Amino acid sequence: MKKTAVLSGLMALTLLLGGCSAQQAGGETPTTPPAAAATVDPAEKTTGVGFYFDTVVTITLYGADDTLMEDIWAACKRYENMLSKTVEGSDVSRINNAHGQTVTVDAETWNVLSEAKKLNRLTGGAFAITIAPLTAQWDFTGGTNRMPTDEERIAALPLVDDEQLTLGENNTVTLPAGMQIDLGGIAKGYIADQVAALVRGRCSGAMLNFGGNVYAVGTKPDGSAYRVGVQDPDEPNSSIPTGLMSVTNSSSPIGVVSVIDRSVVTSGIYERGFTIDGVRYHHILSPWTGLPSDSDLASATIIAESSMDADALATACIVLGSEKALQLTQENGYPALMILRDGTVMMNDLMKQWGYTSLR
Repeated sequence: MKKTAVLSGLMALTLLLGGCSAQQAGGETPTTPPAAAATVDPAEKTTGVGFYFDTVVTITLYGADDTLMEDIWAACKRYENMLSKTVEGSDVSRINNAHGQTVTVDAETWNVLSEAKKLNRLTGGAFAITIAPLTAQWDFTGGTNRMPTDEERIAALPLVDDEQLTLGENNTVTLPAGMQIDLGGIAKGYIADQVAALVRGRCSGAMLNFGGNVYAVGTKPDGSAYRVGVQDPDEPNSSIPTGLMSVTNSSSPIGVVSVIDRSVVTSGIYERGFTIDGVRYHHILSPWTGLPSDSDLASATIIAESSMDADALATACIVLGSEKALQLTQENGYPALMILRDGTVMMNDLMKQWGYTSLR
């Protein structure tokens, strides 16, 4: 049997085996799990849909306690209010509007910024949260199809430098005046990690889909792995074939990986963008040029225990291109699959060992 609640106006972008319903958020995240979880049928499915960080979030739980879905939405709202640059009073908003003054933030925000700086170094700067002055010059979501002039873009390039973000004692943060940060390339991954931690011990298994970030917690009720599809960049609007547990984006998978207790994250140049005078401009900008990445990659898929790591690395891979991306992920222990703009599928040795099934 399925538990059902309603959240109007939202559509699930993930195909889930069986029916689908939604549950509305509310309340605070509890510090201890309810004892009632032990009496729930481990095969009983609960599905909910929400909208956070400009992303449709689809949650599927098996054998969950009665309040877990509510607690998930409360956690999502809390993290959005903490990490979104567009939410007034958020930690990120306060940092961006401090004009060089030191700001005290939540310990979790400080930790996210610390990890972001590590990932910036790991990727050689291909992933950068200080890219915000550049992304602000482009309008990939507002419908105006605005792009910066060369003068605007070049003037903003010196402001992209994660090393200038200073993390001090007692959760203090200092960002030089004129610089801005944007956690859009890492926040969904962090939230997925935190929700995964929240549900462990309170359900028999879960599939968490934060847009291009999927986290499979445990196994399906029959003990099998979750099957996660990798979107075909050439068919971003095609239908999803039946039989897949989830897809990393809302479209037709080009292949499938099977995972237990891992996150699968896909980033692609097909997700957002616009066309001017016959030229397509996608949303993944190079921190070094301020222009959409012109590498040979159309998409990158990463498997990791940390969805936050996978989130940042998938974006960085698009910027770096296939050769450097495959080397980076292999050397640092991340299974990775790359789809080139010409449709060629490449993967590192770790992904080959993990197992990937092509649907072509």
